[in-house]
Amino acid sequence: MKINSFNHVNINPYMKQNQQYSIKNEEKMKQSDEIQISAEAKDLQSSQQFPASRQDKIHEIKIQINSGQYQPDSREIAWKFYQFWN
Repeated sequence: MKINSFNHVNINPYMKQNQQYSIKNEEKMKQSDEIQISAEAKDLQSSQQFPASRQDKIHEIKIQINSGQYQPDSREIAWKFYQFWN
């Protein structure tokens, strides 16, 4: 005796769910990252030149560091940190 199921459909019930999941993954893969730079940041980026007095001071400190003679005042550094955070 042969018994055939009445409402048998040869479809995997999870197939539809898997297809939706794969479509969502494809959409995520197509997305790309974007970055937006504000006008103020662009201005800061373009103005990399320091005033002449600042350039001279930076140059002097570089020379002192390279020669091993640079001795920063630790109390002054600590005070500047304190002022910044308070």
